[in-house]
Amino acid sequence: KLLPKKVVNETATFVNEAANEAAVRFHKAGRDGPIRAMALLGGLAMIVSNGIMIFGRFIKLDFTGSLLALYCTLFGFIVAVLEATAGPPNVQQAIRYYAKFLEYTWGRGMLYFFVGTLQASHWNVMDWAVGGWMMLTGLIAIMVGGSAGKKLQEIRSSIDSEATLKQQWEKTDANSDGSLDLAEFANFVKRSGVRMSQNEIAAAFLAIDKNHDEKITFEEFFYWWSGPNTDGGDGGGSGLVLI
Repeated sequence: KLLPKKVVNETATFVNEAANEAAVRFHKAGRDGPIRAMALLGGLAMIVSNGIMIFGRFIKLDFTGSLLALYCTLFGFIVAVLEATAGPPNVQQAIRYYAKFLEYTWGRGMLYFFVGTLQASHWNVMDWAVGGWMMLTGLIAIMVGGSAGKKLQEIRSSIDSEATLKQQWEKTDANSDGSLDLAEFANFVKRSGVRMSQNEIAAAFLAIDKNHDEKITFEEFFYWWSGPNTDGGDGGGSGLVLI
């Protein structure tokens, strides 16, 4: 046996749950923005297409192609883990800890474009399609990250005091549960008067949600607002006007 049965079963379960989540994300793409759904679908496609090719190429003594397929499978797994809420929390935390740039949409876009070029280098129609999909997703993510960061700066500059911030928070937290989900955050953006696309809103949400639990607490909200004047990727407070 090449892999323990437990590992195979857990991986199969994760891929199945992630595929179901990708379908749900595409169904909600009009509300939440399609980038994360596109990335999740692309990551799953990389896992499936390359997972099949690894052993076939190895048997044909194409060791370079087999190794490349293995790398693409691993990158596909990383992409799927980043974008699927069903992913193993400890793996998600480790990836974000060692690759801080993946906390931001622009950073993920760079990763997606890179793995897309690897996938396309297999030189067959299926890999060109999957690789092209990932490169397109990466380019969109990089552009969205840049525009969202600038607009989030505008919103932050318009809030002149902590009292105003608290007032905006209370108006936006519709169910008074102490946190904002994506829909409530979208309402906050709408109230600010700054026009943002659903992709830009999702990118901004990702940057402010520091613990990646799909909710923004007031502490995270305050950290975003009170941070440096330049924004690290997504208006999250660390350096580039990108998110």
